Amino acid sequence: MKNWINRHFTHSRDKVGDFGIRALLHIPIGLIMSVPIFGWGLLYLFKFYEKIEDVHTKDEAWKDVYGAMIGYVIGMAIQIINLWRVL
Repeated sequence: MKNWINRHFTHSRDKVGDFGIRALLHIPIGLIMSVPIFGWGLLYLFKFYEKIEDVHTKDEAWKDVYGAMIGYVIGMAIQIINLWRVL
């Protein structure tokens, strides 16, 4: 399954070939960041963690941030749809 995901979800900047699975694993973090109570604090902690991790491991942390952004956009879209249904 991991190989299938990495084969079908690619990015031109990916040098290792693990973009798909890493982005997919970080979507739930983005979904949690879209909840207003957790949003800003988790966003800053996540960005700080990824920046420090990339300095020490050079593991292309942009893939993790990309996945979190996808999750955030999905979460915000769900919240907007729910708000629209209420109004």
